[in-house]
Amino acid sequence: MNKKNAKDQREFSRVDLKVLAKVQAKGREIVSRGTRDVSVRGAFVHCDSDWSMGTECEIHLILDGQNPPVDIKVKGRVQRITEEGIALVFTEVSLEAYEHLHNLVLLNTDNAEKVEREFKNHLDLKKK
Repeated sequence: MNKKNAKDQREFSRVDLKVLAKVQAKGREIVSRGTRDVSVRGAFVHCDSDWSMGTECEIHLILDGQNPPVDIKVKGRVQRITEEGIALVFTEVSLEAYEHLHNLVLLNTDNAEKVEREFKNHLDLKKK
């Protein structure tokens, strides 16, 4: 399957959003200003890490342009590892974090109608 088709089959839209990310696992913390493919279900963090796939972690996406900064805290795990960094899947997202992620994706997409349809089709996510 080519890259375009894989993106077309994603359940949720992703946006190329650069935010401060802090990922904590195994008693260590990774801090990166490079993120991409941010969605309500995960994000890619540019970093060096020796963590393995499946590593459980706590993720903080920090919007430091706000006063005070907004800390979107979720739990997740390492889903994929590349030379560029780690892809994280969110496994526990609070209602507050979900709302922040929804707004981030909505405000940074070029197809707001598609994003709204995705969220309306997955209202069950808010109940978790």
